Amino acid sequence: MEKEKLIKAIQQKGLSNSLISLYYNIGRALPFTAQRFPDGRVSNWYYSQHVEVHQVKPGGRGGRYGSAYGFYFRNGERANAWEDSEASWCKIDDETPREIPCAACGSWVLLDILGEPTVEPVKIYGINDILEKGKHQGEMLVDVIHNDWGWVKWANEHSSHFFFDVDAVAEERKNDIKVLNLDDIINFGKYKGETIKQIAGKDMRYLMWLAENSEDFIVSLEGLEIKP
Repeated sequence: MEKEKLIKAIQQKGLSNSLISLYYNIGRALPFTAQRFPDGRVSNWYYSQHVEVHQVKPGGRGGRYGSAYGFYFRNGERANAWEDSEASWCKIDDETPREIPCAACGSWVLLDILGEPTVEPVKIYGINDILEKGKHQGEMLVDVIHNDWGWVKWANEHSSHFFFDVDAVAEERKNDIKVLNLDDIINFGKYKGETIKQIAGKDMRYLMWLAENSEDFIVSLEGLEIKP
């Protein structure tokens, strides 16, 4: 399996993973790197840090919990995890992997896989693969993309059972996205029956809102003369 496809597929799950679940998803490969709260929602401090995981000890029911051990990095380099180096859970000169706080908590995102898998990683569905479970069991992914895009989007972002070839799915999805040109008539909303050009002449903000909030079409204003 291509490493980049695997990483992209797992990253689609957002902040739902722990270090333990990442370990399982990548086929128990060690070491790997991960970042907590990469969007900085807790503190801007999180933007600059990541951990390199060298050992995982699953525990609890079904092995969903447990501990992970590794090293701390800031701005891409080894560092003390806390300013108070004596109390720091990981120090810049540690040679033995240290227990990583909150390893079994959520909000971890996979950055890179440095080692080789020891078991098969999670299955990555290509667009021509048959789905093996769930609502669309027995159907080819390419057909579900066209017939039930809402489900594909949900499964891609939230389901722990489905991991997709992200780039291939996005490319196939483009075939369903319609480009609305100036002379095209929309058949929905408060301007139903009017062309894009007519709407642009009186309510450009509506068109901009439409373009930003719809995944089913793109509004093209090519050729529109904007009056000063």
